[in-house]
Amino acid sequence: MTMPNDAPQSDARTRILACSRELFSQRSFAHVSLRDIASAAGVSSALIIKHFHSKEHLFERTVDFTDSASALFSGPFDQLGMTSVLETISAPDNAPYSTIRVLTVTDGGEESLGAIGRRIKEDLLRVLARRIAKEAPHAAPSPDLRAQSAMAVLAGLSFMRRVGDVDFAAFDRTELIDHYAAIIQRIVDGHE
Repeated sequence: MTMPNDAPQSDARTRILACSRELFSQRSFAHVSLRDIASAAGVSSALIIKHFHSKEHLFERTVDFTDSASALFSGPFDQLGMTSVLETISAPDNAPYSTIRVLTVTDGGEESLGAIGRRIKEDLLRVLARRIAKEAPHAAPSPDLRAQSAMAVLAGLSFMRRVGDVDFAAFDRTELIDHYAAIIQRIVDGHE
């Protein structure tokens, strides 16, 4: 049975999450205070602590890579390399589900990086590892190792595209896609 006060609590929680996502996407973790979030959400800092226990836990709740996983790992398994590379090089620079974008707004502290790491594991690595375990043509190496390897290559590609190589756009797009798609596909397929 729902109590009359549950709706305002749920609404406040939703506003807190929405406002914190917005603020964390505009400024770094270190430059967003609980007071900033409370003001934007129209609640008290104490209510944020009641719901999320700390700014770090709130940050972890705002980091969500499920949309990224859906975009990266959709379609037929034998095309996973192509799908994930196309998404990595085509996603908007400010996509809220971009792991590289999220990393750029952290303060580099243990808490915020740990929160991102936990979300990457849950939202991306586990999703890909489960898919590898079910659909890959070969059993070895382990699905977890292959998922980690594929994500490392995709994160590296995303990093080079966004910040690491100012001449990234000069690469022949077809050659770039074919090269990285083949690498990712070999990783996820495994070996005999």
